[in-house]
Amino acid sequence: MEGKGFSKFVKRVDESEMSTTALTEAKGWYENLLDAEFRGRKDTDGAARFRLSSRLGVKENVLFRLQYRVTEMKDIAGEVYRRLKLAHDELCERNEEAARAMRAERLGQTGQTNAVDQEHALAGVGMAVPEMASPEREEA
Repeated sequence: MEGKGFSKFVKRVDESEMSTTALTEAKGWYENLLDAEFRGRKDTDGAARFRLSSRLGVKENVLFRLQYRVTEMKDIAGEVYRRLKLAHDELCERNEEAARAMRAERLGQTGQTNAVDQEHALAGVGMAVPEMASPEREEA
């Protein structure tokens, strides 16, 4: 199936390009997950990799190869790719939720008196930013 398109007008896609893209994405997701799994100064790559492999249900040697021998790999198994993507998406969602909670707490404590925060809050909803009252307008 390598180099075959579905019609004469479709750009031909090489399977090796698709597999290297998937491999690059999987390596990036794995690196982010491994960074999040680290527990501090005395933690090792092996211990973090073991915890991550146990949590994801992926063999530890596959993660080792992604970390150290990715240049020797030609592709990655679909199940490993999917599990890494789902775990990475979950990690990103947890970070976003924590950021939203911290922002809500910060705005709740200050009573949202900061004009910059007010502008960003309204811009995020898609509403127009209200014009600030100027002395010239009040006199007219």
